[in-house]
Amino acid sequence: MQPEYVQSRLNSLAEVDNKVCGLLKIASQIVFTFSELKKGNSDLRPQLEQHVKEFYTDLESAAVQLRQEIRLLDENVGSRLLPINVNKKATGQDDDKMVEQIAILRELLGGEPRSD
Repeated sequence: MQPEYVQSRLNSLAEVDNKVCGLLKIASQIVFTFSELKKGNSDLRPQLEQHVKEFYTDLESAAVQLRQEIRLLDENVGSRLLPINVNKKATGQDDDKMVEQIAILRELLGGEPRSD
């Protein structure tokens, strides 16, 4: 059983995780709506604006909650929590995947491929 403080932090981070997953869903809705707009379906413009508004609202909420968790972590390292060493592995792999996904999006949205 986790101490109450640790459990509350884990619950808060789980909420942030759910918000980030929700951001991915909203982002896919934005991409789909935008692709429909490019095809000439201008009736979807208000829907795109609503999705973008939701995306930024949820993004801001997640960022604020993460900053709060980081502040709480900084305040409690050494008193309630021990410092954690994190070793990064496979650095650069995220960048390769992001470039690949952007290329797929450009292709789906009809943009010209770039050679970066």
